[in-house]
Amino acid sequence: MPSEPLFTSFFGVGATQNETQIIILKNDLVAPVGLTPTYDFIPALSNGTEQTALAFILRWLRNQDASTDSQFIIKPFEQSLEFRFNKWQRRYVSEIEIWQDDSVSTLPNPNLI
Repeated sequence: MPSEPLFTSFFGVGATQNETQIIILKNDLVAPVGLTPTYDFIPALSNGTEQTALAFILRWLRNQDASTDSQFIIKPFEQSLEFRFNKWQRRYVSEIEIWQDDSVSTLPNPNLI
């Protein structure tokens, strides 16, 4: 059986869950002081969906389970510079690995992690 990291290790000290809800505090998505490299996320009523999702992914990336039996891994971002929409943009690509016992499902099953 793989090790199971603490819920608050991934989602923050203010994170809670019950049978029907997960509550993650936006303040727990802020990069800690001294984090290198760092990122900006300022909790606000106006935070967009993609902005909040990226802050969530960045938190997961820095706090993920690094043990050899981890079943859910987000790999570090790779960068490239590309010309898109008539301007230069930096493209960040990451990969998610999910390891499960063999099954015939075409999607990973959350109940098997």
